[in-house]
Amino acid sequence: MKAGEEAKPEFLREEGLRLLLFGGKGGVGKTTCAAAAALVLARQHPARSFLLVSTDPAHSLADCFGDDYAPSPQPSPRSRGEGRVRGVENLALRELDPQESLARFKARHEEHLRTIALRGTFLDQADVAQLLDLSVPGLDEVMALLEIVAWVKEERYACIVVDTAPAGHTLRLLGLPALMRQWVAALDAMLAKHRYMARLYRGAYRKDAVDLYLEETVADLTNLWALLRLPGRCRFVPVMLAEALSIHVTRTMLTELERLGLPVREVVVNRLHPAQPNCPVCAEWASRQTVAIEELTRVFSRYTFWGLPLFLEEVRGTERLLTVWERARPLVQAKGNDERGTMNDEPRGAGIQRSALSVQHSAVSNPAPLPSSSMKLLLFAGKGGVGKTTLACASALRLAEKWSGNEILLFSIDPAHSLAACLGCEIGPQEVRVAPGLTAIELDAQAEYERLKQDYADELTGVFERVTGQTGIDLAFDREVMERILDLAPPGLDEMLALTRIVDLMDHGRYDLFVLDTAPTGHFLRFLEMPELIETWLRTFFGLFLKYRQVFWLPRISQMMVELSKRVKAFRRVLIDSEQAALVAVTIPTEMAYEETRDLVAACDRLGVGVPILFVNMVTPASRCPTCSALRRAEQPLLGRYDAVCAGRHVALVFRQDEPRGLERLRALGRALYVASGLPDVLQTKRTMQWNLAGILA
Repeated sequence: MKAGEEAKPEFLREEGLRLLLFGGKGGVGKTTCAAAAALVLARQHPARSFLLVSTDPAHSLADCFGDDYAPSPQPSPRSRGEGRVRGVENLALRELDPQESLARFKARHEEHLRTIALRGTFLDQADVAQLLDLSVPGLDEVMALLEIVAWVKEERYACIVVDTAPAGHTLRLLGLPALMRQWVAALDAMLAKHRYMARLYRGAYRKDAVDLYLEETVADLTNLWALLRLPGRCRFVPVMLAEALSIHVTRTMLTELERLGLPVREVVVNRLHPAQPNCPVCAEWASRQTVAIEELTRVFSRYTFWGLPLFLEEVRGTERLLTVWERARPLVQAKGNDERGTMNDEPRGAGIQRSALSVQHSAVSNPAPLPSSSMKLLLFAGKGGVGKTTLACASALRLAEKWSGNEILLFSIDPAHSLAACLGCEIGPQEVRVAPGLTAIELDAQAEYERLKQDYADELTGVFERVTGQTGIDLAFDREVMERILDLAPPGLDEMLALTRIVDLMDHGRYDLFVLDTAPTGHFLRFLEMPELIETWLRTFFGLFLKYRQVFWLPRISQMMVELSKRVKAFRRVLIDSEQAALVAVTIPTEMAYEETRDLVAACDRLGVGVPILFVNMVTPASRCPTCSALRRAEQPLLGRYDAVCAGRHVALVFRQDEPRGLERLRALGRALYVASGLPDVLQTKRTMQWNLAGILA
């Protein structure tokens, strides 16, 4: 930075950037940072055009701009979620609709894919049409990537700023170029026999539209991958909070980004709390953030850290967004006793002394009733970063303590797992005992998929050896195509494999209750729709197996599909049974969280999933502290709106407090979350799940 130049992150000063991506754990402020950066770039370069796009299925861009967002009166065929920012003519906004993107993709490419399948497999026209009509898990990531490819090719925008989905799904998006090249290789293998036969009978093979389509696809993916790894043209900016779970996810993300070779130079630490010496709540938060920042700047010294303060009013609308990067300050790596990587001017060690201060207020207002012992499935869902993992862990520990003799499984279905960091113990893909009556597991989707591929490959080998032995014909082309079929698997296998693992564990009957820590809202809703999707897929593939059983029959795989179908149907029955399943919504008192929670509750009502309880987390307690008072004033109207939108549901307020990590603190929180005795006054409606309160123990 030149002398006298305004302090500003490098990604806002880099002239040649074509792609600027903001990512991180859910709820850390990615949307705000991305929107603010896009505004700054558009204002700095009024003669250039910029695009701000959201790849998160639970979009927040329009909510972030509030009244300054102007939807396009005549949206282009590319997106209905298209708009502008009033007063900023050179900035376009897009909230991708994966279904619309898929429709456009099919209109352009379905004929090529149909031709490849007909040339390369024994399927007929009806079979291929049926397969192409199947819904694809992981559609959000695939369509987002294809749209970004198209925009980059058009060169219409000087820079595309991307507000990404939460960490796990963003890493899956960034890994898609390699996966899609694998898909193209599988499709190319399907054409190998056709090309061989053409050369055999015609003496030569001339490329046609299908070959050119595959070559163009490979070139597009290669160019995008090169752009993603070029520091002068692309930048990935992790956004995080100075909190344990956010640090855990950011550490994992940085490791994976480094492996992928994506350029990361700066990390944004958001919502740094001002020190208020006379307020124990503020002192507690400031001291923990101080320690966390010192550790971050020491361990990740190769990155430049920028701090953003806690804004006392929610950052919505152009005027407030334009102030965000004006408030950014570099966090200097600690070098000695007089230099600290914080935004607070206080002596080193003061924060550590304050970390012992206790917060003198109730942890929870209006605690919820405990579910009955008939409950089989408890799902914790909501916007990213609202505290789902913490409340799921605390609730599981509370129920294990209360239901002595029952067995509970705490299961993470979020690709960016946080159970281990929250509980403070090692958890992996195998069941781990964490407390009496409580076991935990974090699914390894890739390992599950590799096991499935191995089972398929083993049986396939037997099929082709049998056919070769009976006929004396080596079906080399057909064998390669069938071996590559699973390489065409969509990226949304996390949800599918998580569901199949859950139904498998349910079928074994070892656990009385499953507590699910879910992915953020958009991807969680996809998980809720997964049972129907799996049933459709199984019905389609099993029909094909039966149709071609004389040619291609896999008895073990077919039997596995039959059993899976039965278990998925059983899971669906449990999911919509109010006596056996409930969704606990978790949110925070902000406008964007409110909008997303309202969408979540409406979607659950539509799907028939009961939502009896809403935990409004991170509520600011009453205080004379000016910071806490300002935050509380902004939260009060939202708390009233939650009461209105959740009429008939139990609304409990969970106050801001010391970050509850480790078994003892989580147990204490769990006891506070639920009533120990007595019956709270809970209004009920026909659409609200009826809790069986007979199971509540005094």
